[in-house]
Amino acid sequence: MRRPLTRYSAVAIVLHWLIALLILANIGLAWTFQTLPKGLLDFKLIQLHKSFGITVLVLSLLRLAWRLLNPPPPEPPMPAWQKTAAGAVHWAFYVIMIGMPLSGWVMVSTSAYNLPTLLYGAIPWPHIGPLHDLPTAGRKAWGDAAGTTHAVLAWIAYGLIGLHVLAALKHQVLDRDNLIYRMLPLWGRKEAAHAV
Repeated sequence: MRRPLTRYSAVAIVLHWLIALLILANIGLAWTFQTLPKGLLDFKLIQLHKSFGITVLVLSLLRLAWRLLNPPPPEPPMPAWQKTAAGAVHWAFYVIMIGMPLSGWVMVSTSAYNLPTLLYGAIPWPHIGPLHDLPTAGRKAWGDAAGTTHAVLAWIAYGLIGLHVLAALKHQVLDRDNLIYRMLPLWGRKEAAHAV
C-alpha cells in the first residue's frame, strides 16, 4: 500500500534551490579569483561575488525564519545516528550560509582599499559602520580574523556540500526511500505522491 510522502513547502523549495545555485556560482567565482593575478581581478566579478554573497545572507535569514515557523516534513524511518547527522549537517549549513556572507561583509568593511559595494551594479550596500570607523590597526585585526573565518568556512562548506549530495544519493539509490522528492521542484510532485 502506497502512502503520500509529505513535501517541503513551495517557499522552502524555492529558497533551497536559489541559495544552492548562488552558493555554487560564488564558489565558481572564488575559484576564478584564485587563477587570476591579483592585479587582474575584475572589479565587476568582485562586485558580483559580493552581490551573490549578500543575497545568500538575506535569503538564508528568510529561510531560517521560515524553517523556525514551518517545521520540515517528517522523515522516513532511519537509524537515530542518521537523523542526528542529518540535523547536524542542516544546522551547519545555516552557519555557513549566514557566517560566510557576514565574514565577507566584515572583510569589505575593514579593507584598506575602502571599495564600495554595489549589489548587481546598482544597489549600494553599506559597510558595517562601527568596524569601518575603527583605527587602521583595529580594522586590520578584524579584517584578518574575518578573512581566516571566510576561508575556513569555505573549506567546511565544500565538505558539507559533498556530504549532503552523497547522503541524498544514498537515500535515493541504496535506501530507495524517495527522500529526495521532498525537496525537488515541480517534477518531484508526482513521484512524491506515489512514494512508498
